[in-house]
Amino acid sequence: MVSFCELCGNSIQTPKNVIIDGSIFNVCLSCSKRGKPYEPNQPSKKTQPSKKPLPSKNLSIPVSQKKPIKVYHPKAIPITDEKILRPDFGKIIREARMKKGITQENVANQLSEKITLYKKIETGGIKPNDILSKKLERYLGIQLYENLVEDNENEDD
Repeated sequence: MVSFCELCGNSIQTPKNVIIDGSIFNVCLSCSKRGKPYEPNQPSKKTQPSKKPLPSKNLSIPVSQKKPIKVYHPKAIPITDEKILRPDFGKIIREARMKKGITQENVANQLSEKITLYKKIETGGIKPNDILSKKLERYLGIQLYENLVEDNENEDD
């Protein structure tokens, strides 16, 4: 009986069993490199039933099986950023470009970016990532980020 490779369709003399993305395939020798060898004697993790007994609702969990509780560390670094991208970033970019008298194509080429990406950023359709924002700020001489936390020192004056 002639076998065919389940990946490339070529006829095969000695099929190899391999696992690719969790499925078992009969493949030729060249396609067998695309997966891991499969040995039918070894049970897979998916077919083994769970041997742990389910805890009863009335039983308490022993101290040794309890998960540790995460405690706040006082020296932890806050996750929030101090600066955020201004909501009118597209308008700021466009006005700065027009003030310099250069085209969108020139700015995109100067920043080594695609013109379509630059146009979408300028119209506000896409937010620029941090690296591109810094490039735009440097090239156009603008500020795209604003402080999230207001300084209270100037209120005393």
